[in-house]
Amino acid sequence: MILVLGLGGLLVQRFFKPHLDRDQYYYVKDITMLASWAMVGIWSGSGLLKWVIIAGMGGLFLGFCQKMQRSFELRPLFLLLGLLLALFGPRINFIGMPGGVFLYLPQGVAVILSALWYSLFPLVLQEVDQIPGLGGSLLFVGWLLMTLGVVTSSPGWNEVIYASLAGLVLIGTFWSRHLHVYGRLGEQMTSMWGMIMGGITVLGASKGLAFSALFLMPLGLFLVPIMETSLRVVGTSLVRRQLGNVTLYRALINRGVDHPMAVYMVSFTCLCLGILGFSAQRYGPWQVPLLVLPGVLLLGGGLYAFLRWGGSVLTHSRRPRIFGVHVDNVTLNYVLGRVRAMVSQGESCLICTLDALGALRSREDAEYREVLNRSDLVLPDGSGLIEAFKLLGNPLSERIPGVEFVDHLCRLAASERWGVFLLGGKPGVAELAAQRLLERHPGLVVAGCRDGYFPDSEEGEVIESIASSGARVLFVGLGVPRQEKWLFKVLKAHGRLPGVVGVGIGGSFDVISGRLKRAPVSWQRLRLEWLYRTIQEPWRIRRVARLPKFAFLVLWEKLFGKREERQD
Repeated sequence: MILVLGLGGLLVQRFFKPHLDRDQYYYVKDITMLASWAMVGIWSGSGLLKWVIIAGMGGLFLGFCQKMQRSFELRPLFLLLGLLLALFGPRINFIGMPGGVFLYLPQGVAVILSALWYSLFPLVLQEVDQIPGLGGSLLFVGWLLMTLGVVTSSPGWNEVIYASLAGLVLIGTFWSRHLHVYGRLGEQMTSMWGMIMGGITVLGASKGLAFSALFLMPLGLFLVPIMETSLRVVGTSLVRRQLGNVTLYRALINRGVDHPMAVYMVSFTCLCLGILGFSAQRYGPWQVPLLVLPGVLLLGGGLYAFLRWGGSVLTHSRRPRIFGVHVDNVTLNYVLGRVRAMVSQGESCLICTLDALGALRSREDAEYREVLNRSDLVLPDGSGLIEAFKLLGNPLSERIPGVEFVDHLCRLAASERWGVFLLGGKPGVAELAAQRLLERHPGLVVAGCRDGYFPDSEEGEVIESIASSGARVLFVGLGVPRQEKWLFKVLKAHGRLPGVVGVGIGGSFDVISGRLKRAPVSWQRLRLEWLYRTIQEPWRIRRVARLPKFAFLVLWEKLFGKREERQD
């Protein structure tokens, strides 16, 4: 029956993929997966397993509501869902301890503990799924460990083994949905898999498996994410700022590891921790080798990472400064994850892009400098700025050009079905840029376009059109520093666009629309994009003429220490 499920899933994908767009295809895959789990429950004949799968369906519905309704906090409802499963389905009635000792729990305690256990899995999966690829990877590792524990501990075939193997087959059958290194499971899938996984661990314990073994495996699996999540939540509560450096993923990225390898290394670390938890509960001739194996793997992986990236360890601060302006030392993937979190929480977010000339302008414009320092993210855009921080001994993780950031953010918006609004440029440029973005990202929702040539008397009308469009992402190209000041006013000072992520992108609309050509790759590698742009727009020579002043001030700061900030 399990093989029938896998074969059926493959046939459904093969049939529908050529005829549907990406969103429709993913929807069909999710429905097929849900139907497959329903068949698992029907074929098993187990009443308790049916309740677990029903809870998984409820989790999927709750996750779908989370995705559609961002203005309300729905995560506490997972505890209610876990409570219902604990009342009608399997529950933790005892904890198996080493030496054959069992700790039996009162009924009320068993229900509460089970409800907490069930609600933990979807919440942790949703948290780690904020990083593309990590949620699916950890789901696979956790399910593999759970299946290993079930198969090796059960005296014979039962519904728990059946459900565990069925889950592995479904993950493999829909591998592109679960194991894509740049993909996310989404709220609905993390909720469904989390509830089912939590239920099967408890159901397995009720069939004679040592609960402590099944407890330690998921705990080992999610040890790093739980620590990161706890530190982030506590840190945010106490100091009201992001603690981006505490995550293992971010630490790897800061050491020059690319996104796919960072995801694999985090998953590998969690796998080793899970094996330790599993082997600690296994007594016999294989216990010592099982305990030694993950230690050897961790040491080997750590040695490889040190030899590969040890020389590129970055000891810089999270937000280094230049001319009194903070710049976020982040990667593109981190920024996209941060934007996704902001949108999911319904928060307004101001993102600015900064180059060398912008940094120089901030030194002379106190209002612009304050706007930058009060922004949620200031992204390094420009080779001059990158070289300046390198010279000052504070190298940045990577450069994030505005054109590339717009492209990647639109790809994310298309997959999440967020509306985007394009404001800026000459008449017709924003519309042409939107058309080009739609061609590159099918499914992108363009909520509206407007050129940047509007008088102050029409500002209220412009803001109202953005608010009524339902856009979650607003790209503004009004020129520096006008666009940053305008975004700060409408997003932060007056709060007229709640739940909108605003991004100042300068002249990126001209490049995206095709009105101007982007520098060839060879020019980019030589860090001569500014020269290529100046050749197309000779009027920029006046701005470029200020670059020697920027270089002089950076060199002065390097030689004579930190300059005193101007008080305007």
